[in-house]
Amino acid sequence: MKSKTNTGKDFQLSIGIFLLGVIIVFLIGFALSRPIAIDIDMDHRIEPPSATYLLGTDELGRDLLSSILCGAGISLLIGTAAVILSALTGGLLGMISGLSGGVVDSIIMRLVDIFLAFPGILLAIAVAAFFSQGILNLILVLTISGWAGYARITRGEVLKYKQHEFILAARSYNASFARIMFHHLLPLILPLLVVQASMGISGVIIAESSLNFLGIGLDPEIPTLGQLIDAGRDYMFDNPTLIVAPGLVLFIIIIAFNFIGEGLRKKSQIL
Repeated sequence: MKSKTNTGKDFQLSIGIFLLGVIIVFLIGFALSRPIAIDIDMDHRIEPPSATYLLGTDELGRDLLSSILCGAGISLLIGTAAVILSALTGGLLGMISGLSGGVVDSIIMRLVDIFLAFPGILLAIAVAAFFSQGILNLILVLTISGWAGYARITRGEVLKYKQHEFILAARSYNASFARIMFHHLLPLILPLLVVQASMGISGVIIAESSLNFLGIGLDPEIPTLGQLIDAGRDYMFDNPTLIVAPGLVLFIIIIAFNFIGEGLRKKSQIL
């Protein structure tokens, strides 16, 4: 029974890695085999699939396949960067909060409560209103709207270990605050953060696509999966490929990260 359970965990993780690997390999292979043409060409807008344009062109005359691959790469970049920054920020503040206690803990947790009181996408929309369009700014927006969850989880883990003998012993030997955090607590908390981050990437990519779908993410001339899906709505019945193709790629990316996160969670017996 145990071997069957482990096989199921490994299978789910393997499927996620395989799906993500297919996207990445196809993206790299296509980029190396032919130039990614995302220049606007209004003379070739909404063209059907052909030898030149394998999936046709979009409403701006861009090669749809190139735009989808470019959008997938941007989504992976933004999603991964935002989750890493959120986990680092939230993890650090969570450790400081849990280990410090008192006023510091109260201030950080009240701030966390404020951020968690709003739905993630609503908070991202509100924060995006204060930033100009751009990849770095979008990463920052998603980081600001996503760090609080990591802080709360990390604080909970710190409180669980705070009264253990190895922490009390370190304090009795006058170990510094930073040493206790990074030398004693971080190795215990890091696996949880990795699992949580892998499960959170899909949510961040959905948020990024939603912001671009609403037109408040990146510049419209930068092809993103959300922007392509939004633009394809107007031609859904005339050329369904314009909305089906980017939607399918977005679906595969989200499913891949969900499988990876769930597989890691089960494999690590976390949460």
